[in-house]
Amino acid sequence: MTPSVFRKAGAAGFRKVALGTWKTAGDPSVYGLVEFDATPCLELIRSTKAEYERPLSLTSIVGAAVARVLARRPEINAILYRGSIRRRETVDLFFQLNVPGAGPDPVAGAELKGVTVRRADTKDLRRVHEELTGKVRDSKAGKENELDASMKVLALLPTWLMALVLRAAAWLNYDIGLPLTWLGMPRDAFGSVMITNVGTLGVSVAWAPLVPFSRVPLLLTVGALEDRAWVVDGRVEVRPIVRMGITFDHRLMDGAHAAEMQKLFLDYMRNPSVLLGQ
Repeated sequence: MTPSVFRKAGAAGFRKVALGTWKTAGDPSVYGLVEFDATPCLELIRSTKAEYERPLSLTSIVGAAVARVLARRPEINAILYRGSIRRRETVDLFFQLNVPGAGPDPVAGAELKGVTVRRADTKDLRRVHEELTGKVRDSKAGKENELDASMKVLALLPTWLMALVLRAAAWLNYDIGLPLTWLGMPRDAFGSVMITNVGTLGVSVAWAPLVPFSRVPLLLTVGALEDRAWVVDGRVEVRPIVRMGITFDHRLMDGAHAAEMQKLFLDYMRNPSVLLGQ
């Protein structure tokens, strides 16, 4: 039997980083699913549309809500440091975004990037939204953000060296406490939680993997807004439903934390207008 023939494919940007990050399937990930009726969020977006250059988005609302949840449950806003759990002093949100490639096939050249909203727990929904949309606009326009410099350095590395460099950078940055700003890597670059909205790509639901070198213990993947059957006051109605995949590090969180976080988060989704006040 003729053996399969594989043709080597090039790897660049985030793809090279990914190849240097995940080597085996063993990790402490726990996966969950949260579903919510987005009607109150859509009503808030419609009622405030005239107030913003870019209307409020579901991503901004989810981010502002998660920041409040982490502020109310500070034991979740933590990081593994030298083998022990340390609490972060601020709630920082890292939003992943897809930047389409140039040319006739934007998917083939698409790049994964990210922007960070610092101290999000001290900002109301308006400030979170304005900062997020501004940074996303700048990133898609080609302006450098706080992580782009480090990505340029990593892009120069061969794939076989990527894993070693990423582990070393995480060790120096988080375990030793050595600033790597000279490499373009800000302190605690990825913050408290990673949020990605795959719904903008038409994906109903997905789960993101933990990223070891980021030391982020919580990832939220927001799915597409879809009409689904939903029970309202004992009756089945068609409602706009969002399904959100949750991935968390079992070394820092357990089921009790997840249940409490879900309860607080869903309270905000039922009444998102409270996020407009500090």
